[in-house]
Amino acid sequence: MKQFRIGIIGTENSHAYSFSSYFNKPDATGNYRYPDCHVTLVYGHYPEESEKVVREFGADAVAESIEQMVANVDAVMVTARDGKFHYEFVKPFLEAGIPAFVDKPFTVDEAEAVALVELAKKNNVPLTGGSMLKFSPTIAQLKEKAAQLGEELVSGSLSAPLNMDNPYSGFFFYSSHLCEMTLEVFGYRPKSVYATRHNGGSVCAIVNYDGFSVTNHYNDGAYLYAGSVFGKKEQLVSEVVLDGCGEAECDAFVEMLRTGKMAHSYEELCAPVFYLNAVKESYESGKPVEIRWP
Repeated sequence: MKQFRIGIIGTENSHAYSFSSYFNKPDATGNYRYPDCHVTLVYGHYPEESEKVVREFGADAVAESIEQMVANVDAVMVTARDGKFHYEFVKPFLEAGIPAFVDKPFTVDEAEAVALVELAKKNNVPLTGGSMLKFSPTIAQLKEKAAQLGEELVSGSLSAPLNMDNPYSGFFFYSSHLCEMTLEVFGYRPKSVYATRHNGGSVCAIVNYDGFSVTNHYNDGAYLYAGSVFGKKEQLVSEVVLDGCGEAECDAFVEMLRTGKMAHSYEELCAPVFYLNAVKESYESGKPVEIRWP
C-alpha cells in the first residue's frame, strides 16, 4: 500500500487540528481511518499554532519553510483562515506536481483562482477543497430534489452564518459555506446577483439562474444553517446537518490521492470566488451584478 506523507499549511485553523487527528490518531478501537496517510510536516504564520498541532494532534514536526515541505511531502492541505494567502501557499506544490487540498475560500482574487486552476491543469495535478458543507447529507437531499423538479423548480433559499468583523479578508472568511451550498444544490453557473447589506453585517442576496432565482441569507450573529427547494407542487425545507461534513471532505481528499479522481472539477472549485466577488460588488454598489465567469 502506497503511503502518503501529508503537509498542512495554515495551522491557526481548527481544520488543521481535525484533519491531523483524522490522519494521525486511532479511533477508540485502535484503528486508523486512513492507514495509508500521515501528517508529517506543518507550517504557517503562527509558529505556536504549528507547535500545538505537533504536540496535541499528532503531526510529526514543524517545517522550517514551504520549500522544505515541498521536498518532503506527497500531498498538501492549505487550511489558512485567510484566503488571500492560499495562492502563494499552494502554488509551489502545484509547480512540483503535488496534489493539493485548498480550504475555503479557494482564493479571494479571481485572477489568482484562474492562475491556480491553469497551473494545476498544466501539470496534471488534482485538486480538492473549499467548504466542507457541500458534503452535508442535507445538501445532497436538496440537490436531488432540485434535479427531480427540473422545469418545475420555482425557487430556493439557503441561509448560513456570516462573520464580517474578522482579520481574514472580511466577507470572504465565512461566506464560502453558503455560496458553495448554493452552487452544489442549484448549479455552478448562476447568471447574476443582487445583494444588500443590513442589520450590521448581514447580507441578503438574490441569485438569478436561468428560469428561477435563489435567495442567500448571510446572517451575522445567527449560527443557523437551513435550505429549501420549492417546486410548483412540491417542496423540501430542512435545517442543514453539519455532522460528518469534515470527515466526508477528508474522505474526498484521500480518494483523490489514491485514485487521482477529483470530487469537483477545477471550474467548480474556483466558481465560488467569482460568485462571492459578485455578491460583494453588489452590496457595496447597491446594484445588480453580472457574474464574470472566466
